[in-house]
Amino acid sequence: MSRIRQNTTQRNGKKVWGSWKIFCTLSCGSYGITLKGVKSKRIANQVKHKVNEIERLSKQFPNQKDWLKETYIACGREDMIPNYNDLIPNIKEGFEELISTKQLHKEITKQKTIDAYLYAKSLMLKVIGNISVNQISSMHKVQIEKELHSRDYSDNTINIYSRNIMQFLSWCVEHEYIEKLPFKIKQIKVVANKKTWIKKDEFDLITSKMDKVSRAYAVVSYHTGLRKSELNDNKYDKAYNGLYHTLKIKDNLYQLCINGKGGKYREVPLMRSIKDEYDIMVNNRLHPTTISKKFKKACIEVGLPHYHFHHLRHSFSSNLAMISQDAYLISTAMGHSSLQTTQKYLNDKALKWSKLVESEVFKA
Repeated sequence: MSRIRQNTTQRNGKKVWGSWKIFCTLSCGSYGITLKGVKSKRIANQVKHKVNEIERLSKQFPNQKDWLKETYIACGREDMIPNYNDLIPNIKEGFEELISTKQLHKEITKQKTIDAYLYAKSLMLKVIGNISVNQISSMHKVQIEKELHSRDYSDNTINIYSRNIMQFLSWCVEHEYIEKLPFKIKQIKVVANKKTWIKKDEFDLITSKMDKVSRAYAVVSYHTGLRKSELNDNKYDKAYNGLYHTLKIKDNLYQLCINGKGGKYREVPLMRSIKDEYDIMVNNRLHPTTISKKFKKACIEVGLPHYHFHHLRHSFSSNLAMISQDAYLISTAMGHSSLQTTQKYLNDKALKWSKLVESEVFKA
């Protein structure tokens, strides 16, 4: 098992604590590696766990890999690998190194971010193959853009995927695998969609084109403000990114206890009038992507293509703002981290006009 120790030096007669050092015993010998710039014991222990696994594998499969090189990479000390600057990784190795390095330094922690890098990797591998990163050239730009636009992606999605590819190439420049960026993929200019409030008559029209199960998902979201991933009632369902809710009865009301985005917990009442739709939803699992596609298809069919499933959540907040100016109430129901977010709904011009139209003052 590896062990860690913090380096110390004497400065002006005083002991100064430096970076942590890890000591390990591989099948090829014993080594001490300083974790450059790491002064946190927590991070040092995280590296230690990785090195422990490498130690175990090196003794079990001594000839399978260069285990010392693997240890240097796990410790973030690729610079100690002999002739390191002459070793150019291929695309697959480059992405794996990028992800492991960013995870080590806590630059990325969410699985969604990792998946985004993995998608960029798979796209590049499909289009140009697993070539060395220094062989990527400007001619590959057209091939990558053609592949992105050949798929049925929105402009926002294309921007995300192309941005991931550019981040990888910039990382290659930073690590001196390539001298300069071989090309730049320009982001598509996307006009923000300001129509996010689905009024009741529009909602009824859209859901009239949906099947019984997908309609139940839409109804629950519209009347509770649950995000697509929060509609899940099984906390072990990985497709929903760890978000879920449970249902209980409190004060003679149905109560949704939501473990939502960012680990935030909130409680929202479930109206008795939609309990039947709720039961249909929980008894018929749909994948989050399927939910979105079915809703979008119905929107297009009724001539409202600018709406997306997430707009049901916006609509729940807007509907609340129509009947109450209590920002705290709306913020609590939505799980907003800031009242400033809630104020956007209260200050919505479309809502203000609707209130004027519905007011008895102007109906004389």
